[in-house]
Amino acid sequence: MSTIRDVATLSGVSVSTVSIVLNGQAKDRKISQETQNKINDAIKALGYRPNMSAKKLRSAADKEYTIGIYWASDFRTNFLSRLLTGMQPEIMTYPFPINIVICPYKNDCLYREKGLRSSNTFDAAIIANTSVADMEYLNSHPPQIPFVLYNRTSEQYNSVTIDNYDAGRKAALLLLDKGVKNMGAVLFRDTYLAMSIRSRGFIETCTNNNAKISPENIITTENSILGGVLAAEKYLNLKARPRALYCDSDSIAQGILHVLNKNQINVPDDLFLVAIGMGSPEANQYSTPPLTVVEIPIEKISAECIKLIVGVLEHQIDTPHHVYCDSELIPRESSGF
Repeated sequence: MSTIRDVATLSGVSVSTVSIVLNGQAKDRKISQETQNKINDAIKALGYRPNMSAKKLRSAADKEYTIGIYWASDFRTNFLSRLLTGMQPEIMTYPFPINIVICPYKNDCLYREKGLRSSNTFDAAIIANTSVADMEYLNSHPPQIPFVLYNRTSEQYNSVTIDNYDAGRKAALLLLDKGVKNMGAVLFRDTYLAMSIRSRGFIETCTNNNAKISPENIITTENSILGGVLAAEKYLNLKARPRALYCDSDSIAQGILHVLNKNQINVPDDLFLVAIGMGSPEANQYSTPPLTVVEIPIEKISAECIKLIVGVLEHQIDTPHHVYCDSELIPRESSGF
């Protein structure tokens, strides 16, 4: 494994200068941007990661890790309870304490997070909900601590993810097996990386199997129950309503069901409804009618993130590892089951 001295040699600076940059003190110590760039380029080329355990000289008796969870501060904060629910059983399996700190960040603004630029704030991080801009930042400015990407793919970094395209594909195949050829979709107004991939998986699978999705049958809305209510009102005003709707989330689908039930439109007799399951599994199971979902295994992904990052911290893993979890199609009454 590369050392801080290797980074100093490759970048042509002293070990102390590299240490200053790693500790997030470059600005205070007036290290030029050119020098910082040389050091960051060397870190990236060597795949260097600070050895936090050696740095803090922890013994087996007093070992303790603090992990920062970087989670975008938008509607996806609603899913944090499932994330923590998945982490807790895994954390409890270790003989040493693991502290979790939630770090909200603004989408596209991961570069502002000082905890990722310093080796003194956290021992490691789990970074979730990254946008394209956030991923570009990570690729050009590797964090100074070990980290795992949550539901993102990267050859360069550790990651735990699902096949997001396949999740959308599963929803499409279920409806195609029902013989549906006229479909619609209710999508997020603001596009997010994993969600846009799932939507693409649905739309392309339909198109490739000669199922029609007219532009007027693609409705955009906010990701909330209210967003589903507003989308349902648009659906009711369509001149030629599609036989099936795919929803970017179960929250949207719950709002749609409320409006359709109120207007005595029968699901599934009049409309098949399928959604991506990210919210409460119980709410989907006991909705009226029970909602068909492609369930995103949030608890499983979060547990695997903890397992992977502890493996890195414990020096059991020293090269990028990629863990894949399967999404699960759960057919229920809303799609005719």
